[in-house]
Amino acid sequence: MNTYNIYMPPQSGPASDIADAIYLPDNKAWVAGFLPPIWLIWHRLWWGFAIYIAYLTILFLLALTAWKLAAILLTAIPGIYLFLEGHELVRQRYENKGWWQIGVVQGNTEEDAILRYAHKSSIQVSPTDDTDVSADKRHQYLKNNSDQRNNQPNSIGLFPMDDPA
Repeated sequence: MNTYNIYMPPQSGPASDIADAIYLPDNKAWVAGFLPPIWLIWHRLWWGFAIYIAYLTILFLLALTAWKLAAILLTAIPGIYLFLEGHELVRQRYENKGWWQIGVVQGNTEEDAILRYAHKSSIQVSPTDDTDVSADKRHQYLKNNSDQRNNQPNSIGLFPMDDPA
């Protein structure tokens, strides 16, 4: 089961639709491991693509020397890094653009995660039209179900912390 981070656009407020939200997976980026430049372009990570091209240029120049085998082996490093941390780079890109995270949900697919989040936050999603789902309902849910309601101590995971008094 995959974990998805839910992000809302920067201009959205409490009355915005859930249809504007994006669900970013928190798993390994398989395509990024095998095709790093295509994956970087697809996700519009231009700085990462520029760094990748500069890195390959340096390795190409290194391959012209006696260190040819080392240069060939070092070409796998960007793919391995993007395989492990690619989706984190995408999340950082959205956060830098002002998108804000409203939740985390698990699901087998993105559609499953959308339905689980709607069910978890007691939002009714119709199968044909989900434009009636607003962020105001999600904010109300998060406000009512936060760990700090009624001045109770915070909790760690599912287990509330004991009050020392």
